[in-house]
Amino acid sequence: MTLSTLVIHPGIEASVTAIRNVYGNSGRPFPSLFLYGPPGTGKTHILAAVIRLLADRSLPNRDASKIVMPEGVPSRVTELEDLVLKTDEELAQFCCIAIDDIHLLEGRDQGHMWNLFNKMTRVGAPLLMASRLPANELFSEDPHLRSRINSGLVFGLDPPDDQMRILILDKMARDRNVRIPQEVSHYLVTRKSRNVKELEKALEVLDRASLELKRRITLPLLKTLEAQGKI
Repeated sequence: MTLSTLVIHPGIEASVTAIRNVYGNSGRPFPSLFLYGPPGTGKTHILAAVIRLLADRSLPNRDASKIVMPEGVPSRVTELEDLVLKTDEELAQFCCIAIDDIHLLEGRDQGHMWNLFNKMTRVGAPLLMASRLPANELFSEDPHLRSRINSGLVFGLDPPDDQMRILILDKMARDRNVRIPQEVSHYLVTRKSRNVKELEKALEVLDRASLELKRRITLPLLKTLEAQGKI
């Protein structure tokens, strides 16, 4: 997942341009990044792309392989505690730390976020975050953390319209070397889901069924899978 493989649409275009300029062209220290928006707006993809940008730049004395990016919220509080307990010298080996879905963090975790934010600021490495909610709502009772987050780059991402969703679905199919007819894309977007992640899952089901049944992806195949409750 890189910025070049991201389908750009008006809801994210200005944000992606700014992110590319800051993390792709400017120098250290890099600012923190906070992305917020509903599911399917590309937050996780953009986080991964920024990690790639920073890793590819081979920052001096930074181990690009030591990047923490959980699949969503850390499964245990100790994962954040372990990071907070690291010394500045240990954290200086990270080119960044990225935490997705921080809207799932609870009160105790937010305290760890504050401490980790301060440590990462001291070592000059950015903390990258994504949330469904803006910082002012997410940390309404923690003005210090709100202020620290808002001092970095903050972007609200908007979902694509239906026509752009169809284009995104088509690109996901082409990335898999799969041909998906326009009528299938239109049906999925307008009748099944407008969430890009759910559309990607539907595409996976179609692709797998197409290979197993040795049939092309068509609207009749889609409706058969839909009747079977697979899509």
